[in-house]
Amino acid sequence: MFHKRISFLTTKPRIYRGRHFVTASYDGHLRLFDYSQNPVIDTSVHKAPITSVCVVPSPSSDTESRILASSSHDLTACLTRISLGGSEGVSASTVASLYLHTSPLSYISSDASGSHLLTASWDGLIGVWDTSIPDDHQVALERGDDRKKRRKTAAVNTKRKAPIAVLKSHTARVSKALFSTGLHAKGKAYSCGFDSTVRTWDVESGVCVDTFVSLIFFLVIVVAPACVIPPNT
Repeated sequence: MFHKRISFLTTKPRIYRGRHFVTASYDGHLRLFDYSQNPVIDTSVHKAPITSVCVVPSPSSDTESRILASSSHDLTACLTRISLGGSEGVSASTVASLYLHTSPLSYISSDASGSHLLTASWDGLIGVWDTSIPDDHQVALERGDDRKKRRKTAAVNTKRKAPIAVLKSHTARVSKALFSTGLHAKGKAYSCGFDSTVRTWDVESGVCVDTFVSLIFFLVIVVAPACVIPPNT
């Protein structure tokens, strides 16, 4: 059994370094396995179900350390650094928590360079983030009774990050948001949602430049080099 606890996987496994794969589950854990199905890392990242995880590409020559980006129903996304060798040995630590959304997050994705992320949420917003780890907190701790529903998940040494932009156009839950791929894809992204639309974004300006409207809501989109494919729900 991969998961000793009674817990459902919430996203398909992601390949890491070609020799490992990462899983995310309802118990808020990220787990890393080798191809012999041996557990390598088991780390608690979120206090609610994880909805998606991606391996952030890195231009660094360091092949033993990578950043995993995860989204959750705890209203946050997290950046977790995992290390499989070197002076640190096998380790995992959550280095940043992304604060924007007021409803559960449904998806997180990275661009091809690993420099930016997109988060999609049930609050109808899409967050745009860089992947740098700040030296200081960018978001103050919330006080008062207006945000009691937010689960406090960030450890003391986990930096609270703010988005660099927020994309606003969806009128219902956003199911998925992805950066475009290909030679002329820089600065373009796509999203789909429960408002029965697939939207095209100019990420740099934060403007929705095209909207495809359907009679059904969308759960998933797949970005191909020359088109966007919205599967039927």
